[in-house]
Amino acid sequence: MKFKALLNKRNYIHLYNLIKPYPNNIELTGLDYSDFKSLNSIIQYFEVKKYKKIIVVASGPSANKLLKDTSCLYFCCNDSIKLVDDLDFIYMLQDPFYLMRYLKTFKGKANWKGTVFWFYYSDRSKKMYDVMVSYLMKKSREKREFLITNNENEPSARLVHREINEILKEVFKYEHYGVNSGFNTLVFATVLAYLAGKPLEIYGLDAGVGGERYFNKNSTLGLNIKKDNTKFKIAEFLDKLRECNLEVYNFSNFKGGVY
Repeated sequence: MKFKALLNKRNYIHLYNLIKPYPNNIELTGLDYSDFKSLNSIIQYFEVKKYKKIIVVASGPSANKLLKDTSCLYFCCNDSIKLVDDLDFIYMLQDPFYLMRYLKTFKGKANWKGTVFWFYYSDRSKKMYDVMVSYLMKKSREKREFLITNNENEPSARLVHREINEILKEVFKYEHYGVNSGFNTLVFATVLAYLAGKPLEIYGLDAGVGGERYFNKNSTLGLNIKKDNTKFKIAEFLDKLRECNLEVYNFSNFKGGVY
């Protein structure tokens, strides 16, 4: 372990969450997800079509521009849950730190509609993936938690993953790979907004534009947020949104461009 890692408070929080027990309101039984083999089944569960708009909230400083509207459905990730937990929201997780924090500390919220784990299975993600799958097989919360993955061992989840990628290629002429949690949240919410015929708003997807900070604190940003490759991929997708038949309003500091 590098010396700097010994001074990182987040590493100790992550270790604590790894070893601490699950909340006492967790049900000790997994749920059957065999009826959720398509995006439409997930859209129905989340009641997406009853909302006026879909709003994506990442963790960049422009998330503070957010105007709250109880007629909208919010998609959040990581710490941006703090901005929307009094509104109807769906929580998206892939980052190992926030995923483990969620599994071991999240007790549910009145307006929480459910959670989505959109996970690319690889050698790098295998450890956290195994933790997540073990949890879903043996435990559950009040609302459903959907796994979406490219792993062939998860047939229902893989069907939804394949459907997302087919829509991205056919409708948006775009091939996706996730560069960070905020971007993954945007791409997933975009597909649902398209299928449900809803306008889309974006906040907090800043890619480092607006300073070395998140919406709630000053902090050195990771390379997966501000590096040129990340900006290129986000810009590529934002450009595709301008070309498609979808009503989109981007209130983030990052607007795209050529990288």
